[in-house]
Amino acid sequence: MEQDTQHARQFQIKTDIHAVLTSNGRIIYISANCKPYLSYAQEEMIGSFMKEFLHEEDQFLVESYFYNEHHLMPCTFRLIKKDHTIVWIEAGVEIVTTQVEGNGREIILKMKVLEEESGHQSLNCNKNKIEPEHQTSSSYLNSEFERLVETLPSPLCISVSGKIVYVNNAMLSMLGAETKDHIIGRWSYEFIEEEYHDIVKNRILRMQKGMEVGMIEQTWKRLDGTPVHLEVKAAPAIYKNQRAELLLLIDISSRKKFQTILQKSRERYQLLIQNSIDTIAVIHNGKWVFMNESGISLFEAATYEDLIGKNIYDHLHPCDHEDVKKRIQNIAEHKTDSEVMKQSWFTFQNRLIYTEMVCIPTTFFGETAVQVILRDISERKQTEELMLKSEKLSIAGQLAAGIAHEIRNPLTAIKGFLQLMKPTMEGNEHYFDIVFSELSRIELILSELLMLAKPQQHAFKEHLNLKKLISEVTALLETQANLNGIFIKTAFQRDSIFINGDQNQLKQVFINLIKNAVESMPDGGTVEIDTTEDEHSVHVTIKDEGEGIPEKVLKRIGEPFLTTKEKGTGLGLMVTFNIIENHQGTIQVDSKPEKGTAFKISFPKK
Repeated sequence: MEQDTQHARQFQIKTDIHAVLTSNGRIIYISANCKPYLSYAQEEMIGSFMKEFLHEEDQFLVESYFYNEHHLMPCTFRLIKKDHTIVWIEAGVEIVTTQVEGNGREIILKMKVLEEESGHQSLNCNKNKIEPEHQTSSSYLNSEFERLVETLPSPLCISVSGKIVYVNNAMLSMLGAETKDHIIGRWSYEFIEEEYHDIVKNRILRMQKGMEVGMIEQTWKRLDGTPVHLEVKAAPAIYKNQRAELLLLIDISSRKKFQTILQKSRERYQLLIQNSIDTIAVIHNGKWVFMNESGISLFEAATYEDLIGKNIYDHLHPCDHEDVKKRIQNIAEHKTDSEVMKQSWFTFQNRLIYTEMVCIPTTFFGETAVQVILRDISERKQTEELMLKSEKLSIAGQLAAGIAHEIRNPLTAIKGFLQLMKPTMEGNEHYFDIVFSELSRIELILSELLMLAKPQQHAFKEHLNLKKLISEVTALLETQANLNGIFIKTAFQRDSIFINGDQNQLKQVFINLIKNAVESMPDGGTVEIDTTEDEHSVHVTIKDEGEGIPEKVLKRIGEPFLTTKEKGTGLGLMVTFNIIENHQGTIQVDSKPEKGTAFKISFPKK
């Protein structure tokens, strides 16, 4: 691209030609003024593919910059005219999304035909007569002008109907000949690759008729068979009163070699961009104008058209709008050379993702733009959150261990003194039974609290009657519920539904959930407990008529210290989730504001 641009600087802009292409490169419109400059009429080009008119070495360049949307700046390339001559084109491209069939995408080309500046114009010798005496190969070089031609640094030769009648010294050197006699008298076809013969014959016929021909690229062969890539500028001339062909040749072998290297570099760069695991994109005027495949996958888009040309803030989280806008503005105004920031986006599947973005300045059609590299750090953020949660659990465990031991000490004294008092309270033994039962319950709860500090071996049992277990829990909480105007309603699909598990832990689960349901209805209501089963699982649904759980809390439910209660610790649901997980069960939470919350627990059948 750089070499092409340098070459193009030798030209001046001639005219504008507009074309519209489909996404696969078919021309569906081109300006009517194309014929004088491209030699093809409008109707000849419409319906054809663009690549049919491109120089073969520029086909990859055009596909890369136009069809693959990598078009950050105007591109210079060559078109082959009908007479196989070359015209240089500088083109810019715009992508337009339409409602037509297919993928709804069209390419608008704004082409400028480049004309050689004065001093670089095609050699035209119609009015120049070169009429030396033809005695020996160099005897006619007796004028100042002829000596100048002989010492030209560029190879030059004259042929009559294809037969070489004069060559200068530079031509001898290029072909590897020692004397002019090795060249003069031979046909030019002997030095030109066979694939160009028909083109050369056609050009000779045109020049014999006095018609002009343009520049063309050919491959010639030196006397030792080595190929030489040439740019040939030809013009009709008069030699010894005969129509002749004047050829000025420019060795472009080094340029060809550089173009090959450049093309491979482009291919590697494009492969690097398209196959990068990171998203690489370009932002211009707040819109995506380029994005690689990874970006399409990152945003879970169906096609490029879902993103290209769209506002970047459509998917950016509102909390990050100001920061991103400020950072991009810093790049656009050249206040900084790069910006690194973190932000969150919504994908087309409405999934929230977290990214780290690096911004650097670039250009888009000559205007300031920002190139960005987006890296998905959602997993990293989740890992950080898990580490934070683990730290909270560690703190909770330490607190739980201390609290449990502090409560157990006075509890032991209370139980001991009650045992001593029991024989003196004849007739009221049933009160002692209730007190001892509740004290045992306190000890059990303290044991559950210690689970936060030290995992204990579970006492799993088979054939636990779920109906009996839930009935015992509701009996314990029913009095408190009734005092608050709350009715606990239970429904069982069958009288006997059995599961495997730890009875005490499962009681803790139902106590936590029912207690939460009761506390969520300060003005009274109903707590519904439904127990059902299917072929593989047993389901328990606990539903209340409370205020519901806010959405931001619902997403984090189960984390330690997360609570909506004024005096809550946020540990109850965390313990509940852990117990259910240890029982290979699952828990689903459905909550609607002002309508209540439903916890659905599923256990595998025994």
